[in-house]
Amino acid sequence: MTMNRKLYFLLGISFTVGLVIVLIYGLFYSSRPGEIPSAQLQKTAKSFQATTFDGQAISLEQFRGQPVILNFWASWCVSCRQEAHIIEAAWQQYGDEGAVFIGIAINDTREASLGFIRRYGKTYLLAPDDKTGTISLDYGVTAVPETFLIDKTGVITEKVLGAISRKTIDSFLSGQL
Repeated sequence: MTMNRKLYFLLGISFTVGLVIVLIYGLFYSSRPGEIPSAQLQKTAKSFQATTFDGQAISLEQFRGQPVILNFWASWCVSCRQEAHIIEAAWQQYGDEGAVFIGIAINDTREASLGFIRRYGKTYLLAPDDKTGTISLDYGVTAVPETFLIDKTGVITEKVLGAISRKTIDSFLSGQL
């Protein structure tokens, strides 16, 4: 019986050590989820049409020749709350220079989205995705917030998973305006 106990003890220790190694690797050495590459990078952005919350029909094509910040968000998203003021402030600074900011609300009710827009003072182009999520599916959105930086030629140059920083927006637009 003591031989079985020793075996189980060694197996338990081995399992624990293995688990700790995997945890350390995951914390320090694995790639960060925000750096997951997109198959859409360096490709022409998929065209879409939407109707903003205030009833304006928009399409991505109408903004060809202008840099576009395309942000997917939801009212229930904590990181979306963190980036709301960042995107709005960038829009206030760069909108008059020709930069286009579009926010697409996904997996959200109209009422919740409108409440979020009011609460965070969002004034750029904001529209809901359709009921089947066509726009977010076409862009391969996996979580919110997710932002695509589309250059003046309509090519996706960068995808940001998680809250976008002002530095990222400034860096992108400095080469576009």
